[in-house]
Amino acid sequence: VLVPISKVALAPADQAQVSFEAFFTHILMHELMHGLGPHDITVGGRATTVRQELKETYSAIEEAKADISGLFALQFLVDQGTLDKRLEQTMYTTFLASAFRSVRFGINEAHGRGQAIQLNYLLDQGAFTVDATGTFAVNPGRIREGVTALTREIMTLQAEGSYRDAKAMIDRLGVMRPETMAVLDRLGDVPVDIEPRFVTARALLQEQ
Repeated sequence: VLVPISKVALAPADQAQVSFEAFFTHILMHELMHGLGPHDITVGGRATTVRQELKETYSAIEEAKADISGLFALQFLVDQGTLDKRLEQTMYTTFLASAFRSVRFGINEAHGRGQAIQLNYLLDQGAFTVDATGTFAVNPGRIREGVTALTREIMTLQAEGSYRDAKAMIDRLGVMRPETMAVLDRLGDVPVDIEPRFVTARALLQEQ
């Protein structure tokens, strides 16, 4: 379900920069980035896997990795001229808006907790900001640095198979902070799920 942007409360200058193309392209890149990084690793001289080492933290960390490295990859492709540079004007704000779509499902689910990690990390880095009115915005001067830093941090802990670092990241960042909860409270009348009703198709079938 697409959440009304007016209820998310993005800065006015950013609202016009939310686009379906940026949303769709990032989702595509998210799926591709699940293949980024090692699967088989060596920890303390023994052969193992990232999933085995990260235990119950694996799914949330993996979803966060796919999301944030997907955003990093989009910027890389823009810089290389592979993607239109105009995407740079929409992808970060669209990512910020879509964060609230994910966390609405709750942080007990891997995608929601992974998104909470990213949202809180980027807020702490000053890459996202929230003012006294609860309005969120992208900080153009910090967003690339923040995305790169989180991508590096997650990729490193996965490569090292560090359960300790993964657990610490989730405990610190995989939470709902008051400013996020305030936005979600404004979305109470927007359904989390919808069931499409194909009225015309059903009518045509009944005529046959």
